Amino acid sequence: MKIYYFTDLDALDDDFIEKCVSFFPQWRKEQMLRYRHRSGRLQNAIAYLLLIYALRQETVLKELPEFIYNEHDKPSLKNYPDWYFNISHCKTTVACALSHEDIGIDVEDVRLYKESLANYISNDEELLSIQKSENPADAFCRLWTRKEAVFKYCGTGITDNLKTILQDNEVKVFSCKIGETWLSVCCRR
Repeated sequence: MKIYYFTDLDALDDDFIEKCVSFFPQWRKEQMLRYRHRSGRLQNAIAYLLLIYALRQETVLKELPEFIYNEHDKPSLKNYPDWYFNISHCKTTVACALSHEDIGIDVEDVRLYKESLANYISNDEELLSIQKSENPADAFCRLWTRKEAVFKYCGTGITDNLKTILQDNEVKVFSCKIGETWLSVCCRR
């Protein structure tokens, strides 16, 4: 498994988007241009470029990747069936994970802590850990990215089991903090 991320989105200008439009396949151009705001277009473009870069680093890139989607819209690589990937983006960071096994990744910027949201997604043990933390906003964000990475690994989208999702012993979740952003990756144990 390899993880690639990009954090300098502010350094990219509008020419960057135009350059991407000039060589992205039609389906990806359309997907990128569906975003109304520049930030969404940039994040979408960087995510695809990170995937291309990852495939190139593995020396398997022969053509631009094409996606197929499961019933919950989890993408997989149509033209690289031996590889699995997942992408995520937030305001400041775009991330891509590439592996020979299924994988899920999530990135989130630390935001203002909302206890009502923590109560909604956390079991009693998780909630107590957040409340005892020196920085509840940070602890909550880490927990949220861990849960979201598992959902993305499963390919089901967010389901009703928010409070129990991390209790699955079949998966392993890794987390790290990049600046004020949490990144979590889920893979098979």
